[in-house]
Amino acid sequence: MDDTDFSLFGKKDKSKSKKDKADATQYAKSPSSELPPTDFNRVITSRPTTDDTYENCKRTGVALIFNHKEVKGQKTRMGTERDRDAMQSTLQNYGFSVRTYNELTFADLYEVLKQVAAEDHSQNDCLVLVVMSHGTEGKVYAKDMAYPVERLWIPFLGDKCKTLVNKPKLFFIQACRGANLEKAVEFETFSVMTRAMPAAAQPPQPVTYAIPSTADMLVFYSTFETYFSFRNVEDGSWFIQSLCMVFNAAAKGEAAEPSGTELLRLLTAVNRKVAYEYQSNTKNEALNQMKEMPNFMSTLTKTFYLRVKRES
Repeated sequence: MDDTDFSLFGKKDKSKSKKDKADATQYAKSPSSELPPTDFNRVITSRPTTDDTYENCKRTGVALIFNHKEVKGQKTRMGTERDRDAMQSTLQNYGFSVRTYNELTFADLYEVLKQVAAEDHSQNDCLVLVVMSHGTEGKVYAKDMAYPVERLWIPFLGDKCKTLVNKPKLFFIQACRGANLEKAVEFETFSVMTRAMPAAAQPPQPVTYAIPSTADMLVFYSTFETYFSFRNVEDGSWFIQSLCMVFNAAAKGEAAEPSGTELLRLLTAVNRKVAYEYQSNTKNEALNQMKEMPNFMSTLTKTFYLRVKRES
């Protein structure tokens, strides 16, 4: 546990009464202002699909890692190098083209997002973006300021990044989302439930579909909204280290097979690992034996099978 982060506790949130100087919304355009003009004369037809799996492309895709150890006005994030290096290695195991950035300002970070969104992703399975930083309710921090978390995926929405339409866009966020602590709850069980694997996918249909611009995204948070996220100063964060362990194990097993491994199964395994295996250990009684619960928000419309591929 990183004791330097416990300065959050016991302090009132002044952001509600005082304007946040480190707020990207002061100069960043709102999502609605970036939307292209609508052609009201164009007829759009929505229809069902029997295609229930995402396309298996030539390449795994691009993976972006934004690592922030030093953040203006915040404590140094000791141990984040372990998370950065572990995540980089894990993604490379799957053949991702990994691009790692350290200590970027928000302006530089957002410029990277726009540049990557302008690239051709048509031969890629998906896009992965990982952020490791300080955070609060609804915001994460760049080197110089806090910004709304949705700024991370706005450049990749379907109406802006056409080559990622109908492809998974995966966001992993290691950051606090508040100062609340997750308490442990004990229970007993006597049986284990299992579920059958999904049936084989049907081939894609050669027709045009209409889907929301926010479709096919998944955002995996290290902790529940308004709650604290734990990081060990030597070993890294509970969330990123668990994520890497689960994905690395899969890369040596199911994901190495041509059929791949179902993404949501891996993410559920990460949830389970953090929830069951980790708890805080500190002499501070108020902070001792606390838990953490990762969670993900998904607009994925199909099953995504993650496969190990050679980077090309």
